[in-house]
Amino acid sequence: MPRKPAHEQFDTLKVIGDRAFELFGRYGYEGVSIGDIATAAKLSKGALYWHFQGKEALYLDCLKRLHTIFDSYIFDVMRAEPDPVKAVVALFGGLSRLLQDPRIEKGIGGYWLIPDTPETVHIITAQRAFESAAIAVLHDALKRGQQQGSMDLGGDLDDMARAIISLVEACVLPLRHLTPDEVNRQLGVLARTLFRAYAKSPELVKLVAKLG
Repeated sequence: MPRKPAHEQFDTLKVIGDRAFELFGRYGYEGVSIGDIATAAKLSKGALYWHFQGKEALYLDCLKRLHTIFDSYIFDVMRAEPDPVKAVVALFGGLSRLLQDPRIEKGIGGYWLIPDTPETVHIITAQRAFESAAIAVLHDALKRGQQQGSMDLGGDLDDMARAIISLVEACVLPLRHLTPDEVNRQLGVLARTLFRAYAKSPELVKLVAKLG
């Protein structure tokens, strides 16, 4: 079977990727078959296998796409922000903007539904690596904020970094059932509650008060 021209291959890959990203986001790894994706992309299963070795490879590609979206809105912004107060606030502001991205409007909770099987070992490794990197970025910002006196976390630094990432995930999971405005209000409440006890900087208090 001769290969299609490069532009046609790109178009086909985009269609497959877009449909798969949406389906996996809504139904998770086990809830979607190659046949489901082929049908949604209006392709034969043979045509789909021409571009991807199987469901694991396609899911991993979609998961990396999701990680890139999170990085572009949140974690790359935090890494680039020298002011730890603004870096922490950037997490909540970035998440608020992320939730308005049309690529995720139908839900992405399915990406947290990964079965622990030999077939998914590379997927789980990629997800854990991303979560560890996200926690490290937040931990660094909180630590710098504590060092400059903007917040006082006491011995809660490690737990706080993990707790905030868990709360971010908790906001994202029900996305399909909530409007962006509803999620934004929840984010504002969470941010204000989290930092009411820890914020020492008036600037941080004012910035967080504007969220939601």
